[in-house]
Amino acid sequence: MQYVFPHCSAKENEIKKIQGISRLFAYPAKPHFENNGQIVILDSGAYGLSLQGKSINEKYMKNLSEHYQKFHQKNTLCIAPDVYLNPCQSMMNMRTWNKKGYFKDVTAVLQCEKERFVDLPSLFYQAKFYKDYANTICFSNPNLNGEQALYFKDELEELFKYCKSLGFIWIHNLGAGWDIEDIKKWKKIKHLDSMDSIAYYNDGNALENLKLFREAIKDEF
Repeated sequence: MQYVFPHCSAKENEIKKIQGISRLFAYPAKPHFENNGQIVILDSGAYGLSLQGKSINEKYMKNLSEHYQKFHQKNTLCIAPDVYLNPCQSMMNMRTWNKKGYFKDVTAVLQCEKERFVDLPSLFYQAKFYKDYANTICFSNPNLNGEQALYFKDELEELFKYCKSLGFIWIHNLGAGWDIEDIKKWKKIKHLDSMDSIAYYNDGNALENLKLFREAIKDEF
């Protein structure tokens, strides 16, 4: 299991010197690969748009595709043009993306229709739909915390096992692990490969918290 540390503009000059950590950069942030971690995620920025009451359109897709084409490397997950809490539009966006001939190697996103809710039939349908478009996939429900995830443990493990059976080689949890205890609870869910959250820099102490996170979870990950 990998814990992925998102880009932190306030402390990035110091963070980029830390070796061995996986990173996430949300579009339009320019990524770098100086940490030499296992993976680097280039995120679509869909969640940030949702907070502004916006979503990805075709012009945004074109610019995002050019961004991915420019910056991707072999250890990079480039997140598909998803729409937060909208599985249908996310699938339609994936189909449009492919019809337009945009950047091919993207990572699909399983969207829940409600926060803190796991609808297995919908999620299974999405996984089956995306198997023809991607070989890596994300689960998105950042308001589903570790305690609630354990309540849905059987359902989530069934879903993630199904994704692996479809040929998805990496499963990332977008927006999970909001503190050490939350990380440890999510760690109990099998078949996940990585997770991320902005928790480490939320209080303005990014460097201190990054160190604490690494020290606290080194035996767990």
